Amino acid sequence: MSGIFDNRKKIEGGFLFLLLTLFLGACDLSVTLPGETPADALDDPSAAPLLTVSAQGAFECAYTQYALLSGLVSGEFMGSQTFLGQVPYQRRDVRPLDASFATSGCGSSTSLHTPLAQARFIADDAINRISGFSDGDVPNRSSLLARNALYAGYSYTTFAEGWCSAAFDLGPELQPAAVFELAKERFSMALESPDADIRNAAYMGRARAQMNLGQTAGALADARAVPEGFEFFITRSTAASVRENKIFNRNHVEQAVSVDPAFWNLEWAGMPDPRVNVMDAEILGQDGLTPMWFQQKYTSRDAEIRLASYTEARLIIAEVEGGAAAVAIINELLDGAGLPGNFASSNAEEIQEQVQEQRRRELFVEGHRMGVLRRLGRITQFTSGSHPYVGDAYGGMECFPLPDTERNGNPNIT
Repeated sequence: MSGIFDNRKKIEGGFLFLLLTLFLGACDLSVTLPGETPADALDDPSAAPLLTVSAQGAFECAYTQYALLSGLVSGEFMGSQTFLGQVPYQRRDVRPLDASFATSGCGSSTSLHTPLAQARFIADDAINRISGFSDGDVPNRSSLLARNALYAGYSYTTFAEGWCSAAFDLGPELQPAAVFELAKERFSMALESPDADIRNAAYMGRARAQMNLGQTAGALADARAVPEGFEFFITRSTAASVRENKIFNRNHVEQAVSVDPAFWNLEWAGMPDPRVNVMDAEILGQDGLTPMWFQQKYTSRDAEIRLASYTEARLIIAEVEGGAAAVAIINELLDGAGLPGNFASSNAEEIQEQVQEQRRRELFVEGHRMGVLRRLGRITQFTSGSHPYVGDAYGGMECFPLPDTERNGNPNIT
């Protein structure tokens, strides 16, 4: 059965499995609960911090998977491996019946749907439970609620950007627009946080959702609320394999994915672009055919992954405002990268193309590419053709499908 359905059945049966391996604050706190925790124990107000840490851990693992596997589909990476389970991603042709995509847990290198479904469920379940507690029972209750809402919001956003459709809690099949609306609701809840970082990440997430919905005025207002220099990260650590940066592992350690040629040797004004720092390793990948190029954004197993940033906010402002404002932001980003800020144009189409070019460079391998290409109607440009070294034809997929296991386990999907 699907990840959502499995979790729901466990709660109805009295149990919810929580695996916590979190990096918090300045030190690495790895917590593994011994087996399963009775669901009624989670109704105790003292469990509220545990619920919140669970939501964060589940989302961080799922998003790390998404950043890697959506990068394979959207042309940031190309496969260079021999593992059969990776083939659907390498061919950019994931199908509803693909078991590794649909049902594997977050420890698998090919899992995607179930980890994100579980992350969304755990965050929403935590919101429901903590909402039933009083402020007197739960210290920092508003902060905990907002943090869970933030991870729920980004879970919904990831589903909406990457999936053709989705379903939650045995509910009906939803199209991406409806899922983005759910994300907006959670981000609005997260804006109640007393923590500025949570609020800023929520503004950024809501701006992202509204851009996808075509609500440009709201997206612009939220993007403008993000302060200069802001960044919010997915934490990674070496405490457990599910906590590691899988982009680094699959690229550097296992040589199972290589940077796609579209990102090799990128320059600006004759200078190498440090935002897309990639290196020719001068070796072949696992398959013995694909040249290995290493991304240098993540250079260790515990390298964090940026989830939200002022940079992303500036790109949204540039896209919405266009014209001279966009030109100024483009040059601001170039200057910030140590490159000549010498872009000049009064052509609206040319300016918008340059905004998208700066976006693909600034947000390289951060999990944005597939959603952006779908929003712009350009995803099939990267899922057509064939692997340049293996020769496998790409499948032309536009989004990850709702798995057959989800349909078969949900009586409300026809």
